[in-house]
This record gives sequence, C-alpha cells and structure tokens, in this order.
Amino acid sequence: MALSQSRYPLERYRDRLERTHQRCGACGAKDRDGSWTAETSGRRVRYRFVCPSCEAVDTRELFIS
Repeated sequence: MALSQSRYPLERYRDRLERTHQRCGACGAKDRDGSWTAETSGRRVRYRFVCPSCEAVDTRELFIS
C-alpha cells in the first residue's frame, strides 16, 4: 500500500519504516521487502523487523496518550 493510500497514522508510520529502514543494523544486509510487523497492547505499538539474513531484531515503539 502506498503512503498516500494509508488511511491510518499507524499504517503510515509502518509504511515509512518499510521505505526508510531497509538495512540491518547488525550485518548490513538490505531487505527490499520491508518486512516490518506491528503489534499493540493498548497504549503501546511495537514495530518489529527481523533481518532475513542474520535474524537480528530491530524494534521501534510508539506510546499513545
């Protein structure tokens, strides 16, 4: 889904992560698929990326007030 088509702010943030954070911080591998996932637990949204090359995990968290 293109950025302009995302209706919700949290989807737009995930889209942004998928476009801008494609390189693994641990091994430097680039993932063009942008496989960030999101999960929520009430007031917190956690975005998670698992490197397909070395399986390192990168996370971003947003806290909703």
